[in-house]
Amino acid sequence: MAIEQQTDFPLPANLPEPVDDGAADHLVGMAVPRVSLSSMAGRRVDLMSLSATRTILYCYPMTGVPGKPLLEGWDMIPGARGCTPQAVK
Repeated sequence: MAIEQQTDFPLPANLPEPVDDGAADHLVGMAVPRVSLSSMAGRRVDLMSLSATRTILYCYPMTGVPGKPLLEGWDMIPGARGCTPQAVK
């Protein structure tokens, strides 16, 4: 039996599947510039100093507010909800 997950921002039924358009293919193997970001733990993280082989950063251009609708057409923008083909690979 499937358990229905409650969400403040349900996905529309007609949302297209994300498609990898190859626009980021040129980034493979490039060095990360010295960038320091705040972590959710309140620390600063220098991306250039990370030792992991692969690091995934999630950066959202907009966060919805519970009880308020998202901007019209927001769900139709590829990656706008933080779901990209690269994230599910």
